[in-house]
Amino acid sequence: MFSTSGAAGLTAGRVAGAALTDAETVRALFPERIVAVVAVLRFRQERWTLGLAAAADGVEDARDEILTVFAHLEASFDDDAWTGCAFINGYGELGHSEPLVAALAAEHLTILEAHLHELAARAGLPVHVADALSLLVHGAKVEAAIHGTTRPARSARLAVVTLMGAYGPTAASAFI
Repeated sequence: MFSTSGAAGLTAGRVAGAALTDAETVRALFPERIVAVVAVLRFRQERWTLGLAAAADGVEDARDEILTVFAHLEASFDDDAWTGCAFINGYGELGHSEPLVAALAAEHLTILEAHLHELAARAGLPVHVADALSLLVHGAKVEAAIHGTTRPARSARLAVVTLMGAYGPTAASAFI
């Protein structure tokens, strides 16, 4: 619901209807709309992290694991329930007026960047490649939300393959 209509759509009545409960129960759990938004963002962070881990399960090579990030994006974009990144959307709607939403969006970005930096380091890639990977992830999220297609994930994955191909196992240290 948050993904399709933003924070404004999170009314006690709508949430109660979707949860098959009454509005009073929803109000008791989420006395203010921001409490519900924060709960959604925390849930989405957990789901995103678990999804990345599941996509990489059994993958030994760090470069292949980098590609699983984009495979996970493609699977996410292919889900009919996916309407865009909750953190990008939440920040766009509330980031300037709700410091906690801004902090959760920043935390999400920091966690993803740390993951990509770890993968890039394990793959022998320079730090700036990890930064580029982050831009490709977020650009794919925005474009997929606007166009409603999985194509941005595939295009980003192709860009990643090309970028990684520029760096052999020892080429990373030559540029530092």
